Amino acid sequence: MRVLEGAAAGAFIASSWADLYRQDSEATPYQSPSWLTGWAHQLPPSSRVVVALCEGPARQVLAAVPLVCDRAGARPRTTALSAPMGEYVRAMGPAAEDPRVAKALAGYLEGLASEGQHVDLAGLPADSALARHLTSTGSAAAGRWQTSVTDCAEIPLPLAYEEMSRSTRRDHKRRQRVWDELARRRKVTYRRTRDSDELLTAYAVLARLHARRWAGHAPPAGSPHAPGASHWPTVLERCGAGMAFIVTLAVDDEIAAAQLCLTRHRRAYSVVPAIDPLRRDLAPGHALLRHLAQDLTTAGYEYLDLGRTVPGQHAYKDQYLPRWTETVSAVSAPTACPGVPDELPRPSAEPA
Repeated sequence: MRVLEGAAAGAFIASSWADLYRQDSEATPYQSPSWLTGWAHQLPPSSRVVVALCEGPARQVLAAVPLVCDRAGARPRTTALSAPMGEYVRAMGPAAEDPRVAKALAGYLEGLASEGQHVDLAGLPADSALARHLTSTGSAAAGRWQTSVTDCAEIPLPLAYEEMSRSTRRDHKRRQRVWDELARRRKVTYRRTRDSDELLTAYAVLARLHARRWAGHAPPAGSPHAPGASHWPTVLERCGAGMAFIVTLAVDDEIAAAQLCLTRHRRAYSVVPAIDPLRRDLAPGHALLRHLAQDLTTAGYEYLDLGRTVPGQHAYKDQYLPRWTETVSAVSAPTACPGVPDELPRPSAEPA
């Protein structure tokens, strides 16, 4: 194990992360260099980037985990870089799933916890080697980790309407008829952004819709992070149109629904959806999702990942025949500074 911090960690991400990303076919856009550096450059002064490396012969990097250590409170706190915005947290590299490599990375994290740090890794795919080591019987017996599980939904494309239950097909057809009838009277437009200017313009619309949708009350715990803060455009600028896009569905040029997605290979990841609450009777989220699935299928995508699923969303996503998976949240059990509250470091609006 080798650990880089601060400027050294930033330099490693800038110089070597893209190559690791290319070597790991399981990595998601949440491990991409553009996504990570977008958040790293906006950390508050109390936080610093940490990269934990597992190396082999000749210092070949076998796997790496990008982290953030925040020392604002009485107890240092280590989280995944880009948490809570990044939905999937993975060790990345050509040997990230090697049990010996995962054991070494887990040992480093357990060492931080035993030293009194609060370690919080949310979004570890449950079938990943790192998650299995952190939640192994040995660690649990030692009282080192408190764990919880979140369901995630992934839709194979094209949508298999013929395999859906009769009642589900009937619901889809009923909602589609509503939009077909609306299109005969009004202008209905579906769009997907194609360049960075369109992406940032559409993001501003999505942020307004999201704020309107949740005005006066908070989204359910675990929902996609609110997109209204000013640091999101900086991240999207780095990601660019090659990795990020926003789709919108409009009625007479008024946006009824919008959805931000990231992509890698033939898989798209839904990051933040938003709807106009005044159009809720039209089920605009369903309508946009059907358009998006067809659009992605035509473009050659094979999966649409709908990400973490909060209570109340399972029935909604089940209507698209998803493949259900799980992610694990592993939080170190308190070992020091009892009673000190732990607060997740949030990116500031300006680079540190």
